[in-house]
Amino acid sequence: MYLLSDIGNTRVKLGIFEEKNCKPLYYKAIEHSNALDLVNALNEIKNNHTDIKNVFYSSVSLKVNDLFEGSIEDCFNMKPHRVTHNDIELKDNYYEPRDSVGIDRILSTYASICLENGGSTNNNNEDKYASIVIDMGTATTISIMISDFTFLGGMIIAGTKTSYQALSNVTSLPYYEIGPIESIPNPINNNVKDAIMSGAIYNTIGTVNYAVSETKKYIKSKYNIKCKIFLTGGISNLKLLKCKVYPFLVLQGIYFNMIHKK
Repeated sequence: MYLLSDIGNTRVKLGIFEEKNCKPLYYKAIEHSNALDLVNALNEIKNNHTDIKNVFYSSVSLKVNDLFEGSIEDCFNMKPHRVTHNDIELKDNYYEPRDSVGIDRILSTYASICLENGGSTNNNNEDKYASIVIDMGTATTISIMISDFTFLGGMIIAGTKTSYQALSNVTSLPYYEIGPIESIPNPINNNVKDAIMSGAIYNTIGTVNYAVSETKKYIKSKYNIKCKIFLTGGISNLKLLKCKVYPFLVLQGIYFNMIHKK
């Protein structure tokens, strides 16, 4: 068994993986702000899974790394391995500088191609395609990797909650605490809170749909290959696009690079 973790901008995601299974046996997401919940989750894993061989994690939030590593060492008496760009075997990476792209974007696009290959890190398919991964978190990222593991880049957009919260900083509109976004609201609302939330969600829907449409046109004109769309991250459960949701892509990217190849 392996414990894998994806430390994002606001949450720590934990997953337990077997050596020959790319789907997690256990998954839990914890807010950064609640260190006690993280410790409790790790202790729960330790008590229920006594055969953890190693811990691998990726992070885009450096401030959480020390807490996470210290908690792992205290709980499992082992030092976790932080996955970096050097751990990932790409054919090429067009980002400049190469290591400035978020590790989560590389891992999620890498995993999408492996999943399309039936769980293989070897792409034997002669028909190239571009994998477009939309990660709907604190920031909504659109990342593109060609099926030969060439990372092209993409774009970064303010996430739905980030857009919602930003309005109170630059306008006289009030700030509201919001919980999980579980459904797409009505487009017409008769109070300020729902109007702001509705606007933020429909802004995301419109922006992402248009951005993906233009990305597909660009890839077709420049590379003459088809595209496959993957949706993951925070509010991907809303299914804002007509494509399949893959909730564990970053963790699966760690799996394919650090466990499956061994």
